[in-house]
Amino acid sequence: MIEDRELARAVGDILENREFRRLGEISHHGNSVLDHSLEVCALAWRLAGRFRWDRVSAARGALLHDFFLYDWKIRRPENRRRFYEVWKMHGFTHPKTALDNASFHFILNERERDIIGRHMFPLTPVPPRTREGWLVNLCDKWVSLKEIPLYWNHLRGRKG
Repeated sequence: MIEDRELARAVGDILENREFRRLGEISHHGNSVLDHSLEVCALAWRLAGRFRWDRVSAARGALLHDFFLYDWKIRRPENRRRFYEVWKMHGFTHPKTALDNASFHFILNERERDIIGRHMFPLTPVPPRTREGWLVNLCDKWVSLKEIPLYWNHLRGRKG
């Protein structure tokens, strides 16, 4: 899953967590939340190392930044209004959900908390306080942009 041994050691406890591994079952941008998070993690690790920043916190925060355990795109017929509320608010609320889940399952330092809780700036109003937070914020957006063709192909596959 992760080829870099040092990175694998830094995030091994996260990757072994049963709840975290459920992210592999949730679709996101044409692949899974787990795949997305792994790519953001690897990019943040490389860039933080290049800048000589805290790459362990960057990698751990990046891996946990989307640790929400629901597929916000699934419409549930028993409660259409709830689906609309989740759909329209997901971008604003999932950083707190991810931070709550990550805090429940792992011991986080302040940088990791900043990364997870503020990764959706400017959609959420409070910007990251740390340089690692800014780095993961930008890595997440870069990886998401790269995933757009995957998402389009995924949508075309559903319709065809």
